[in-house]
Amino acid sequence: RRLLHHSVPRHHTASNPGWPVLYHVGYDKPGWNPDMELEYDVMPRDEFGVPAHIPPEISTTIRHTYYIPPQYYPFLKKLGDDTPELKPYMDKLINGEMTFDDYEEMFYAFAKPLKIHRPLIAMPYRTDAEIAKTDEIMWEGAWLSFRQRVLGDYLARHYFRDFIAGAGIGLFLAWLFIQGHRQYRIDMKLFYLEAPEHKINWVKPRGDL
Repeated sequence: RRLLHHSVPRHHTASNPGWPVLYHVGYDKPGWNPDMELEYDVMPRDEFGVPAHIPPEISTTIRHTYYIPPQYYPFLKKLGDDTPELKPYMDKLINGEMTFDDYEEMFYAFAKPLKIHRPLIAMPYRTDAEIAKTDEIMWEGAWLSFRQRVLGDYLARHYFRDFIAGAGIGLFLAWLFIQGHRQYRIDMKLFYLEAPEHKINWVKPRGDL
């Protein structure tokens, strides 16, 4: 059921419905600081795990093979004896000579196709009933877009009016404080300069201080 009569709340961190979310910039390298080019959290490596500071003329000569613990050798040998097509690959794996290329060759040679349930896959075309509702869907999309534009205009006017009103009230209160402070200083200057005999609550000197 499509909610055309009222807006669906969109909540983000501050939980303001309808308020846009600020963008978040992410990087594929953990700990990467875009403001610093020197970062030592992650050492760049090639697809075989060789550090990138080793030149490719040297790193490509390294023969990367798979290591299997010896306790798996009986199982691998039995697997090779039971399946003659797998025996050369199992022998390479036991002898520590199986490379990634050999593994890919073995994998794709013995992989079986995935069983796919066609009824669960969406059809790549629309039915006649869906095609007949094209105009209705387009109208709903235009209506929702219009409502979003109206909401954006309302929120812009509303918050701008609140900002102007708050700033005006703040300036008025600041003006009152400044005027009160100014008048207080004028009064104190007059009091101490023009009427010294009316100073009350002063500590009378006792002569022992």
